[in-house]
Amino acid sequence: MLPAHHRLAEIFQENLKGPLTEELFIELQHCLKANADYCLDMNFLNNQLIQARRTKDVKWETHITAQMDWLRRTGKVVMQ
Repeated sequence: MLPAHHRLAEIFQENLKGPLTEELFIELQHCLKANADYCLDMNFLNNQLIQARRTKDVKWETHITAQMDWLRRTGKVVMQ
């Protein structure tokens, strides 16, 4: 889980108490963007992983799973 996901949960809890301040609303937007980027990147890699497995390309599969692990830990995609 990324720090943005933790912060998103915290902001959600604040929102349950009442309307968000402008600062928290802006932070919420940043967290939502980080989450959307993460989901899109993970989906892209997952689609590549499916293709690697279908073609039985073990080297490609290993590379993609390493990229997915890195994305899970850092929130960033390694482009090579």
